[in-house]
Amino acid sequence: MKRLWKTGTALLLAALLILSGCTARGPAPEESVSSAPEEEDAMPEPTMIPREEVGELENLLLVNAENPVPDDYTPELYPVSGTYQMDADAAGSMLWMLYDAAAQGVDLMVVSAYRGTERQRQNFNNKVQEYISLGLSEEEAVEVTSQWIAPPGTSEHETGLAADIVTPGYQMLNHGFAETQAAKWLAAHAPEYGFILRYPEDKTEITGITYEPWHFRYVGKHAAREITERGVSLEEYLGVAGETYAE
Repeated sequence: MKRLWKTGTALLLAALLILSGCTARGPAPEESVSSAPEEEDAMPEPTMIPREEVGELENLLLVNAENPVPDDYTPELYPVSGTYQMDADAAGSMLWMLYDAAAQGVDLMVVSAYRGTERQRQNFNNKVQEYISLGLSEEEAVEVTSQWIAPPGTSEHETGLAADIVTPGYQMLNHGFAETQAAKWLAAHAPEYGFILRYPEDKTEITGITYEPWHFRYVGKHAAREITERGVSLEEYLGVAGETYAE
């Protein structure tokens, strides 16, 4: 996840990225995606929940910089792809979404799902050190890192309700993913399974997070359809958007 940063720091970072041979167009990923999974047999039909119950469970927990994961929140985890796990509210629906996409010729690839707080802390600290190595001060590095990776305790991945999804033919966590068949399929069909595009391109001032066409969050089918049809963020849907979420 990525937090917005001040203009001065952004310009400094852009210059550093150019000097280091990087482009300023693509955002830095939360974690590297190095290779596609091994070839597997045809995906079996999900059995965790019946198809008619897909998306029926609702979970509108709001997690962001101002609303950290509750101290007593412990997700009940189930596998959804390889070693990746999600909360029970989301896992069954995710399995059906992956299955139906594959049946329609769309190959979705989960590259991040539940992450514990310690893993989130490690990701955050590693990215801070990376920016320091590019010449930023520690304060600047922390500020910029917060645009790309949520500080520990404030990431939706810690709830088990969110997943980063790409496709084997395009495994970069950047804006180019939005142009893939997989991203277009998700944009059209994810609400049917209870998922929303959590950080839309036109809501960064409200969510505090830059556009992430790969990050999908489970809320339940009813809420997902309303949020998508109304073109609002989760913050707006819950009625908490305001000056707190916009600089």
